[in-house]
Amino acid sequence: MAKKVKIKISDYYYEIRLWRQFLLPVLILLAVCIVGVVGFVTIDKFSLLEAMYMVVVTLTTVGFRPVKGMSPVGMVFDMFFILIGIILIVVVIGRALEFIVSGDFIRIRRRKLMEKKIDALKNHFVICGFGRVGHQVATEFKAWKIPFVVIDSKPETAVELEPEGIPYLIGDITSDIVLEEAGIKRAKGLIASADSDTSNVFVALSARVLNPNLYIIARASSVDAESKLKKAGANRVISPYFIGGRRIAQMATRPTAIDFLDTVLYSEHLEMEIREFQVDGGCGYAGKTLGEAQIRQKSGAYIAAIRKTDGSFNLQPVAESKIDHGDILVAIGTPKQLDLLERCLIT
Repeated sequence: MAKKVKIKISDYYYEIRLWRQFLLPVLILLAVCIVGVVGFVTIDKFSLLEAMYMVVVTLTTVGFRPVKGMSPVGMVFDMFFILIGIILIVVVIGRALEFIVSGDFIRIRRRKLMEKKIDALKNHFVICGFGRVGHQVATEFKAWKIPFVVIDSKPETAVELEPEGIPYLIGDITSDIVLEEAGIKRAKGLIASADSDTSNVFVALSARVLNPNLYIIARASSVDAESKLKKAGANRVISPYFIGGRRIAQMATRPTAIDFLDTVLYSEHLEMEIREFQVDGGCGYAGKTLGEAQIRQKSGAYIAAIRKTDGSFNLQPVAESKIDHGDILVAIGTPKQLDLLERCLIT
């Protein structure tokens, strides 16, 4: 519980300061009103209702006469009460207008809505670092309608993501508190995409401790960083420079094959997707061959590969290829065919 309170104090410090700036004059005004009621009751023996009436009439300056005669001491008290009360009312109104006009109220409201949106996420991805790599990952996730939240230290990230309605947090990506705010314990995976290899190592290490079952993909700039990231807990390490170089070489030597893969994987016009499905114990396909399962006949989807539980791949599955519990089927087909295959796997 102590840790949770610490998180709240850290995260809402700015918000508390803003509310204190507005509420403190209001509390002082209420205290002055109480003093006024007590003063009218004590000095001129007004009843409680009469004293409250005098406080309201005095502070609102409506010009009504007193409910009954006042003593000289009561008049002096009333004059000081008017001066102090009017000054406080002006201060309260000024702070209220400043609070609203400056946009602080709107920012607090948006922060509340963003926190609710993040708290509702489950089995989502956390993107740590919103540089060039993080931007591209977010674009793909958004296109695939995969839930995710972005963590970045740059304030301008909020300006970019706020209009798009993308959940985000501005803070240190290596902080356990910020990662917990992003729902790391409920997340499915994490993308460590910061420009710094050191930051990515710390992110992978912190995330692995907070969620041992998390699937972590990390960006690396060098071979040394790749080994460190794997030791820190990353399941997969990606080097943009290595992938980019290999991609250029493949385009130079096998352009048609690469164009075909790009058409299948990234085309916005072709209704063709690649998905993976894990075979669990409740699946009727477990223990059968591809021919017995009749996946092609029932769904229309094509099984391109089967990953076995030991990590090996069957890259040329045939009718006699066996489907075991825990295998992952890599299927190609239209969204409708793949949805049908998913329903067949469940039943």
